[in-house]
Amino acid sequence: MTQPFPPEFLQAGPRAGAAGDSTVPDAAVSGRPTGDAASAEGMALLSLDVNGVTGDVTLAPDTPLLWALRQGMGLPGTRFGCGMALCGACTVHIDGQAVRACVTPVSAALGKRVTTIEGLTGPIGDALRTAWMALDVAQCGYCQSGQLMSAAALLATTPRPTDDDIDRAMDGNVCRCGTYPRIRAAIKAAGAQLSASRSGA
Repeated sequence: MTQPFPPEFLQAGPRAGAAGDSTVPDAAVSGRPTGDAASAEGMALLSLDVNGVTGDVTLAPDTPLLWALRQGMGLPGTRFGCGMALCGACTVHIDGQAVRACVTPVSAALGKRVTTIEGLTGPIGDALRTAWMALDVAQCGYCQSGQLMSAAALLATTPRPTDDDIDRAMDGNVCRCGTYPRIRAAIKAAGAQLSASRSGA
């Protein structure tokens, strides 16, 4: 039976990228230099705080954060979907705010806290994972890291979101399998679990 959740959805914490990850585009798709071209003028040693761990990458400052995470830091949970901030598959947090990593330059993350799906820990992450699995949200699973990151940013500020709150927060997160009703239900279930935990119920 195919596992609908890639491992990084279920287990928090940094993990190395797997060899032969087919979701990493080549240079023609990513637009980033490889090989000898990577030493071209404009490259710099940049320090990033990702999931509470500081790491260095050598990239041009205008490189999309997505490639710094996937190819520079070995964190494949953040997906490449459209490259134009239209699908939400690449959603991560910068200082707690949901952003699209495919159009966010790595320079925008310098000196800030970046969180990817691998680092989605704590009560919110646990509540979302529990609800996602209980309601069988994922089908192909490709978009789910972005869905979860947007949902987590919502619950951090709005623990009991309304339908309108969910629609606004999840706008732009595309699920080609059409699991939107289950995504909505899972966000509400996670919010209810968090509220019950806080009230001691």
